[in-house]
Amino acid sequence: MDKNLAIIAGKGALPRELAFASRIRGREPILIGIEDETEPWIEEFDYSILGWGQFGGLFNVLREKNVSQVVLAGGVTRPKINIAKMDWGAIRSLPEILAFMLGGDNSLLSGVIKLFEKRGFEIIGAHQVVPELLSETGMIAGRKPARKALDNVKKAFEACKVLGELDIGQAAVAVGGRVIAVEGIEGTDGMLERVALMRETGRLYENGHFGVLVKTMKPDQEMRVDLPAIGPDTVINLVNAGLRGVAVEAGRSIILERERTINMAREKGVFILGQPGQS
Repeated sequence: MDKNLAIIAGKGALPRELAFASRIRGREPILIGIEDETEPWIEEFDYSILGWGQFGGLFNVLREKNVSQVVLAGGVTRPKINIAKMDWGAIRSLPEILAFMLGGDNSLLSGVIKLFEKRGFEIIGAHQVVPELLSETGMIAGRKPARKALDNVKKAFEACKVLGELDIGQAAVAVGGRVIAVEGIEGTDGMLERVALMRETGRLYENGHFGVLVKTMKPDQEMRVDLPAIGPDTVINLVNAGLRGVAVEAGRSIILERERTINMAREKGVFILGQPGQS
């Protein structure tokens, strides 16, 4: 890829890892930070900070920088529509913005992609820029799970796909042969905090030796945005929740800070498994 690349950078490790990996490959990215969502490392790159509703300004910056390809990376807080803070470019696009804002995450992300594509920008996935972000099939860290843990993986995997069809979340936890938590608007870390609280309050009696976290892509999800991801924080949170390991959908999930995540999993005695897709 020799086209100018812009990274729309939200919160979390993905935008940073993507930006520095692109630089190492000799492709210097342009960073677009979102007001109140931006982290300090962005200042190490050619960057601009724009507020929600400054779509006209965003597209002007991309054109000025001769950007052809755009990656949407990192978490963002779903914005509230405030017409007073919108520039003319956003106001002109308001009907289509409202249409995709009122739907679930898939609707929102698909709408954002169309917004860029209609203006001539190509949206590409983080995994297209840095392919090694994607999880592989098989054991990634730790020992092979016991049969009871694999049974829990299957249960949680099935739950994730049902969740995904409803455009609710990408993760579930199974313990003792049943699904005991699913991801909602709080995200994976929030869900794992709930599981930890269940243990603290005695709601979970199973000792957790075979309990698992599973993350999968939603059915029919656009692969260029919002792939399920795990990283060091995931490992810490699943250990705090008393779980045995995590399974991710192979080839459709991202492992952030791979070396650190794998080493941490080994140190904590939990597994990371790349599970083939079942959709």
